[in-house]
Amino acid sequence: MKACKHFAMGFGDETNIIQSEGYPWNGWLVVWHGDKQVYSSFQAGLFWDYLEHLLSSKECRKEIGWTKRQVADMLQLIERKWEKVTG
Repeated sequence: MKACKHFAMGFGDETNIIQSEGYPWNGWLVVWHGDKQVYSSFQAGLFWDYLEHLLSSKECRKEIGWTKRQVADMLQLIERKWEKVTG
């Protein structure tokens, strides 16, 4: 998923936030320059934090092309998984 300006790195052409294949609330911050990956960093809770940011920012949802409903639905799925894992 494309990162909004608040989560984008200051270098490269595009920054993406990619949901972890492990726990869905974690994520990878990946920066691209053209078709070459120039940076990546795993961050616990990143995907959840990003979705919460998008939920509260109409401007950022518009920037990445997601609706509030799409963000809320994705966040709800992650919250359910969190509850299953943490009890």
